[in-house]
Amino acid sequence: MVWKWLACLGLMLTMGWAYPVQAPSFPMEGGLLAGRTVIIDPGHGGFDPGARGIRATEDRINLEVALALKAWFQRAGARVRLSWSNPHDIPRHKKFRVSQRVEWINRTHGDVLIDIHCNSGYRAYRGPQTFYWGGAGSYHLAHDIQEELQYWTHTRRGVTRINQYVLRYAKMPAVNVELGFISNPRDEALLMTTQYQRDIAWYIFVGTERWFLKGRWPEKDLQTPPPTHLLVRD
Repeated sequence: MVWKWLACLGLMLTMGWAYPVQAPSFPMEGGLLAGRTVIIDPGHGGFDPGARGIRATEDRINLEVALALKAWFQRAGARVRLSWSNPHDIPRHKKFRVSQRVEWINRTHGDVLIDIHCNSGYRAYRGPQTFYWGGAGSYHLAHDIQEELQYWTHTRRGVTRINQYVLRYAKMPAVNVELGFISNPRDEALLMTTQYQRDIAWYIFVGTERWFLKGRWPEKDLQTPPPTHLLVRD
């Protein structure tokens, strides 16, 4: 089953894609992640819009990508729960505090947490990046996701350990994916497009799926690289 999935993935990845590679539109087989529960937390919302670009606010972008990501996981058979899924879920005069998010996250007993944010910094900074706090599960999940984002965008940004409240206190493997720099005009323009939102959700999904599947492999398979022809990328 694992090699069948890798063969399909290898076929998709050898079709001459170049950045930006669009997410596939074909139906997916719906049992690969059956029995798994994925928690997605779109950062900010309500009174707290997060970082601001020239035209966009972080919370709306986070939510759109979270919804796209939810759809990919559901197609693979996973159960998905979002901390919020509608702009009106968090009243504009209130703030969904981080401690409340963590309490809710831990009550879900999910298998994994993906926190979605947009980065902000110097105007020249750009590209997506994945963060984790601690634990082998979070470490490997962050690397699997960031490898997909590096392939897609050619960013040189790597995985970074960060002391973030949600990541530190979530009782499950957890990562924070920063989708890009809303402070960078080029990144902001991409982040506002439906296609980019759908595409980056796809690569977050693929990285997470890789992580889930490796957890099912026998130890001997983890120590033996798969046939290289299955993993060729242009």
